[in-house]
Amino acid sequence: MSEQDKSVRLKALAREIRDELGEHNVLDALARELAVSRLALAEVSAELAEVRKEMEAIRLIQRSRDILLPQAKLQYAGRRQAAIEASMPMPAERGFYALERDGVGNPFRWTGPTRSFHFDLHLDRTVPLRFVLQMPLWGSEHAQGLRASCDEVSLPLLRRPGHRVLDFEGVLLPREVLGLTRLTFLSERVSTVTSNEDEGASRQLGVPFLRLSVAEISDTEYADWLKGVEPSAAETAPNKLVKPAAPVADTDTP
Repeated sequence: MSEQDKSVRLKALAREIRDELGEHNVLDALARELAVSRLALAEVSAELAEVRKEMEAIRLIQRSRDILLPQAKLQYAGRRQAAIEASMPMPAERGFYALERDGVGNPFRWTGPTRSFHFDLHLDRTVPLRFVLQMPLWGSEHAQGLRASCDEVSLPLLRRPGHRVLDFEGVLLPREVLGLTRLTFLSERVSTVTSNEDEGASRQLGVPFLRLSVAEISDTEYADWLKGVEPSAAETAPNKLVKPAAPVADTDTP
C-alpha cells in the first residue's frame, strides 16, 4: 500500500470513528473504543502465543523423530511374524467381548458390539506379509461378507474352510512408513442375542474369533493366494509382488 493510499485510508477511518462517537460523551466513547482495541490486541497476542507453543511442539517432535528413527528402524527390522490368540488379553475398545469356551472347551471370543474390530501390530513392512484370521467353522454364517482393510486400503480376503475352522487369508503389501500397523475387519452385520442367564441382557455379536497370525509370504504363495480370491478383488491386487531393496545401514547410528 502506497503512502497516499495509507493517508486516504487513515482519513476514512478517522471520519468513520467520529461518526460512531457522535458529539456527546466523547470521552466515554473514546475509552470504550480503546478498551475494545486493547481486548482485541490481547486476544491476538494469546492466539500468537498458542501458535508459538504448537510450533515448538512440532519442532520437538521433529527433533525426536530425527533421533529415534534410526533406532526404530532397528527395532522393527525382522519383525515379520505375529500371532494373537483368543485366550490373550483383548481390550474391549478393539471390538472384542470377554473370553468364552465352546462345547468342547476351546477358547474363543465374540466380536462386537459394533461391526468393526481391529488388531494393532508392530511389524517390519519392508516385505509382503500374509495374515490369516481364523474362526470356528460353526461361525461361518456370521462371517458372510467379512471385509478387511489396512492403511486406508481395502484388502482382498480368501476364504478357506478347514477342519473345524474357517480361515480368511489376506496380504499386507510393503510400505515405507515405519510405525503401527492397524489391521481392521468389518463384519457384514451383528446379531442381537439375549442371554440365557439374564433375560434382560442382550449382546450384539459379530463373528467368533480364534486366532490371527502374520508371516512373510513368497512370490509363489502370493500367486496361489491371488488365484483363490474373487475376480473383482484380484483385479485390484498387483499380479506380482515387488519386494523393495534391502535398506542401507545408517552408519551414523551407534
